[in-house]
Amino acid sequence: MMNSNKTKQVIRMEHHPKDTDEMEQKVAFMELGDAAIGTIEAGQNQQERLEEFTERVGRGEFHKEITNGVTIPVRCVDGRNIPTGAHSLAPNAAGGTESIFVADDLTTKRFAGYDDSTVAGYTAVVEMLTSNGYEVGGHTDSHAHDEISGCGANDKLPQMYQYISERGDTLRSVASQLGIDIADDVHNMIVDNATQRTEFSSGAELLSVLEANAKEEFVDHLDGEHNEVVLTVCTRPGVTLDRDTLQAAFGSDYEAFNVDVWSFEQAARLTSENDEEVAQKIAAMTYYNLATAFVLAGPRQRVTVIE
Repeated sequence: MMNSNKTKQVIRMEHHPKDTDEMEQKVAFMELGDAAIGTIEAGQNQQERLEEFTERVGRGEFHKEITNGVTIPVRCVDGRNIPTGAHSLAPNAAGGTESIFVADDLTTKRFAGYDDSTVAGYTAVVEMLTSNGYEVGGHTDSHAHDEISGCGANDKLPQMYQYISERGDTLRSVASQLGIDIADDVHNMIVDNATQRTEFSSGAELLSVLEANAKEEFVDHLDGEHNEVVLTVCTRPGVTLDRDTLQAAFGSDYEAFNVDVWSFEQAARLTSENDEEVAQKIAAMTYYNLATAFVLAGPRQRVTVIE
């Protein structure tokens, strides 16, 4: 694991206001830094409107109220827009409903046994949610084929677990910077369970379970390449990023990842028996979502917090 002195510098502030007026007007952002091992970040062709995009997205201009009653993660953090246009808003987390399964798998394993494949645990979570009247969701894309689902948070689940196992201190430090403090015993539980998980089903297997149980409107079919230049961490209850209005303003050359951490608590309660387990699963969802960012995105990927 990384030295704790180093992990505190993984995410660094990139905006330094010159005076009080500018401090009030400018949106602070961070970059993932050298701990990010992916490739998705702003390129040379995205510099022209990068500052404008960061400012407007970081102010929450494109975060809208969810009005369909969905309060748990259903849509993925993926920033690509749905080709067919407008769709109902719902909370975002890595892999959509997959975040709820992972939270259980990294903690109590009430739905995911120690020796079971990931599709077994995922199926149990999906069926529990739908049988109790909750929506489930996720996505595929135009690149999906064979064992590939088209969702990076799904297809690269082994890499996410490896990152949690090897760089748990990094994730804990970043979670703290975002205002989420993880107790020692909870941190150790999550890292140990990530290390012990050796059996992973294919992304396509998990996608087939989702498609068999979810409403069509919550299985998004995305298109195009990744153009995310900002990751928004939304702590404002009841809202999420409206990618339709964002695309209308910036086109498809500028996109944003979005994770609605405010939705983690309600999701955790659905698979927990007490408040202690809720706290454990909120922490696990946080680690998984951060690991997704560090595995998929590059060092210059910007991060803003929507409060």
